[in-house]
Amino acid sequence: MTNPEHTEVLVQCDLEESRLPGGEIEFGETAIEAIKRELLEEYNLSVKLGNLASINESILKYDGENVHQCTLIHWGNVEREEISTDLIHKENPHIKLTWRTIEQLRIKPTYPEGILDTITSDQRQNVSHIIVRKAYT
Repeated sequence: MTNPEHTEVLVQCDLEESRLPGGEIEFGETAIEAIKRELLEEYNLSVKLGNLASINESILKYDGENVHQCTLIHWGNVEREEISTDLIHKENPHIKLTWRTIEQLRIKPTYPEGILDTITSDQRQNVSHIIVRKAYT
């Protein structure tokens, strides 16, 4: 989710990284329904979402396990005034939902990897497909 000018992004942050808010899709839900449910459950935040922005595939080797994750990311706008202070995660007080500029997000890892290119692109009508192949040891 961005502000209407697309100069700030609403992200979940901890000390090490930033990531787009969301979560796992429960059986019978659409991706949009899952994002809305997660934000309501975790931050008591109601949002309106738009079209699909990106499909992110992370093909990973992590602790000897092969993992293939697919993430569906939708456009969404939130007025800056609606969230004027950081929102603290209901289950994990070390995670907050906060506004960050693109420049701030480039300083430390932002996930999913490659999403900043989609957010800053002039091609908002197209759905991006990001593929990340990585091995963690």
